[in-house]
Amino acid sequence: MIVTPVSRTEAHRVFADLYRKTRTPEHQQLIDEAILKSNDVFIRIDLIRKVDEDYENKNKPKKEDSRDRGLPEKEPPRREVISRPTAPDPKPKRSSDLVTIDSAKQKQNPARKKAIEQRQGGGLLAGLFGGGNNANSSIGKFAKETGTIDIGLFGRNPSISNNVERIFRGLKEDVLIPTIQALRVSEQQGWRIWTPLVYNIINNFNKFFNAFASLDALILDKISADIFLERSLKMQMFYVRFLQRDDAKDIILSNLPDIVKMDEKLTPKLNKIMEGVNYALNLENNKPKLSDAITAFYIVAKKKMFTWPEIVTDLRVPPIQEHKFQAAREIQKEVEITVAKLSDDINTRTFKKEELQNLRSRYFSIDDKGKISFDFLNVVVDDYMAHHMPESAKSQTVKNSYKSQPHRLVYLLLRDLQTVYINLIEGYVRLGDKNQNQELLIIQPGLFRNEIDELNTLVRTIDNFNKKFPSFQYSFQQYGMDYSTGNAASDQIAGTIVQALQDASEFFGSFAGKLNIIVENHLMAKVTESKGKTNDKILSTKDKVIEEVKIAQRFIPHYDKAVVAKERINGMKVEDVFIQFTKYLYNYAVIFKDPTTTSKLTAHRKIEQELIKLNKEYERLTYSTFHKDSGNPNPDPNLESTESESAEASDMANAEEGI
Repeated sequence: MIVTPVSRTEAHRVFADLYRKTRTPEHQQLIDEAILKSNDVFIRIDLIRKVDEDYENKNKPKKEDSRDRGLPEKEPPRREVISRPTAPDPKPKRSSDLVTIDSAKQKQNPARKKAIEQRQGGGLLAGLFGGGNNANSSIGKFAKETGTIDIGLFGRNPSISNNVERIFRGLKEDVLIPTIQALRVSEQQGWRIWTPLVYNIINNFNKFFNAFASLDALILDKISADIFLERSLKMQMFYVRFLQRDDAKDIILSNLPDIVKMDEKLTPKLNKIMEGVNYALNLENNKPKLSDAITAFYIVAKKKMFTWPEIVTDLRVPPIQEHKFQAAREIQKEVEITVAKLSDDINTRTFKKEELQNLRSRYFSIDDKGKISFDFLNVVVDDYMAHHMPESAKSQTVKNSYKSQPHRLVYLLLRDLQTVYINLIEGYVRLGDKNQNQELLIIQPGLFRNEIDELNTLVRTIDNFNKKFPSFQYSFQQYGMDYSTGNAASDQIAGTIVQALQDASEFFGSFAGKLNIIVENHLMAKVTESKGKTNDKILSTKDKVIEEVKIAQRFIPHYDKAVVAKERINGMKVEDVFIQFTKYLYNYAVIFKDPTTTSKLTAHRKIEQELIKLNKEYERLTYSTFHKDSGNPNPDPNLESTESESAEASDMANAEEGI
């Protein structure tokens, strides 16, 4: 039966107990939204009860076990009435519970038990006057130094001092609630920005803080020390783990505000949140210390002396993990999904970077300063003029004129492609040598029909322009300005040739990209063959005509045979002709400023920066370096966890979930 609190003080306690109940994130969000509707504590209590009732009715058929959600089992609900001390739960004690710490010591170290029993002697007079080395004198000394125990008559009935109550009752509601909210957000979102060590330290502090804050009602109800020890076991373990790290305080203070500032609802409450955090962080700096208070409960419960180091030893709490997130199962799943996506992104960008590097090194001559050399143009221009121009036009002046004016150079390059290379992809090619050769197909006729048609169209367009305006003077510098600014649109003649040059540049780039796939496929097949890993399907492509352009390992047919032709490619192997053909197209695309091709020459810089960020994120989440070949973490072998560490981690997980 739920009883309505009759005083405001009692109402605040009931409200705090209700708010701290373990709930799913979705359920807790409904609670947080509901309590914003009123500042009156009585109305807030009614609002929380109504949300809980509606949520439980809505989700009643599921009856999902809390352990399946990776959450600790809920403690038995406390009655929301200030009355008499709560009776202990009748559930059986477990061997791991510290309420049976003396029996655990007997099993672990009989000699140590005997030593403890020896120091408990001394008699009543020694206890009264502090003489000897017995437990009573030790308890009396501890009580005097820490202020956590009130010694009864003749020291026979020690009890917990009121000073201890003040430790657990020191947080006000306006500090407690936003602090719990901030720590909950850190548990859910902190893994996105923190390393495993930072996340685990703050998440351990989150669990400690919640367990600590839930004990104020037990203290107020004046429950027995035995019950307190049983109910506070989680708090003790999380606190021990917090104290094991000397850097925990600094890490929490340095990183927790980052999460608060990322949440617009929590940001205005930052001062209150840090007040709550600092209170909990300094529990060991005030008198009495929390560790002394916990020790006092053991002394009072067992009527004999204990020390904090003994308690820590018997709790056997494993240290905070430094290299792997210790989080709820749903958080672990999110981390795994994120790591898998990072692996895919790194692999994709690494492949793209290698592809661009291969393109740069295979098809371009780039010096240390990043400048591209187009010296090969001299061979192309000289060869074309030698075969297609009259003697009167073969002077160096005419050659320089062609190389310096884009509308003349592009026509020469397009005609050179028509006469030297197109036959390689259009029909039968004579292969062999001068005395013994045969006509063979390399590319299925029609596969490059669109490219050939576009090439012929560009040749006609630019030839007509040059014949119509034979005296038109136009430099590469002017073309660059008109291309970037669009000023040529105001000049009908310049506008016409600029558009034709842009069309040509895009044609060169797309044509080169298509041929590059054929070259890449061929080079991949050769690498596979060199490793002895080819199969019959790949080997069969050595003389099988290329019928489609797609990424797949296959050889260029007859790649090792020489071409028999009247043009300058005579005697070159088919493989070398395809690479040269592709190289020229890529360079022509850059000369005439094809944006797609130009970006390929600089895109590696952006990809390198992206890879740096992705690898840093991968290393933050996994504490390992990304291993390209396997796509799996490649951790430092010195950081491998031992079986005993795994067992300890399992014990801690059980303790967190099973108390």
